[in-house]
Amino acid sequence: MEDNYLISVIVPVHNTADYLRKCVDSICNQTLKSIEIILVENLSTDQSADICDEYARSDKRVKVLHLSEAGLSIARNEGLKVASAPYVGFIDSDDYIEPTMYQEMLDAIELYQADFSYCNYVLDFDYKESVFPFRNSGSVELCSREDFIRDMMWEKISCSVCTKLFKKSFFDAREFPVGRLYEDRLVMHEWVLTCTNIVWVDKSFYHYIERLDSICHTITPINYYHYFLSEFSRVEFVNRQGLFKDKELCEVQTMMLRICFSIFKDIMLRVEPGDFREPINDMRHRMKELFPLLKKGELESRCYKKLWKIIYLWPVYRLIHYNKFKRNRI
Repeated sequence: MEDNYLISVIVPVHNTADYLRKCVDSICNQTLKSIEIILVENLSTDQSADICDEYARSDKRVKVLHLSEAGLSIARNEGLKVASAPYVGFIDSDDYIEPTMYQEMLDAIELYQADFSYCNYVLDFDYKESVFPFRNSGSVELCSREDFIRDMMWEKISCSVCTKLFKKSFFDAREFPVGRLYEDRLVMHEWVLTCTNIVWVDKSFYHYIERLDSICHTITPINYYHYFLSEFSRVEFVNRQGLFKDKELCEVQTMMLRICFSIFKDIMLRVEPGDFREPINDMRHRMKELFPLLKKGELESRCYKKLWKIIYLWPVYRLIHYNKFKRNRI
């Protein structure tokens, strides 16, 4: 007879042997014991695969999938296929959680019959002191999807699925986008639109380990490009949905487009002229398509002018900034 678990926790694993034990131990030692732990290991070249198998032998709640294809989204999607519990959570294998996280998140989601519950996080750095970004009042509050999206766009809430506990049915018609980085940032705002109830547990349960060698901190043109795509999807979403009005719309669109400009400029300065042509052209094309949809007053004037220059004065804009960058490096 199989165990009837309350929560399935999916942990994608790839070359995180130095952090994996602390991560898995933090799940195994939850005050809520009815947890199915699904370790999805894919193409690790360190001891991660062996560590996963070791936990499966010592704790019957642990299942291990060994994949022959790498990718965070692939691992999460495969984990969802075998998850047996009515609720599902996700943890990155270099992070860890507080002992009462899933009990309190489950209590909140059941109390309000919510689509998902979410909590706060702590930033634990390898190279400096931890940062606690939230007030952590301990309250449990119902949140509308509009307020959740608004706070997420203002970076008051993490878009990561790792700080959330979902009804398993939330993923019945959804999967994580394969082949994309920053996948949570790319899709979470769209997914929330279908939710009825969302509940916030105002406690910092999740510990993000900020490593200089993690994917999100690896500075390459392709990583920057994927971050641009995720951020630009948010700009298009805000422009399309009408959740923000007047001054707030101007401020939030300006904030997000400035991030896009910064990414675009960083890519432009890191590659030689003629290299990385398709992604650069794609970014310009996306901004050009958005430009006519922006009404007067929906962007700060300086931001609007920069967008215009990138679209219509590209050769001159690139030459000026690239040459200035090269001179400063000499």
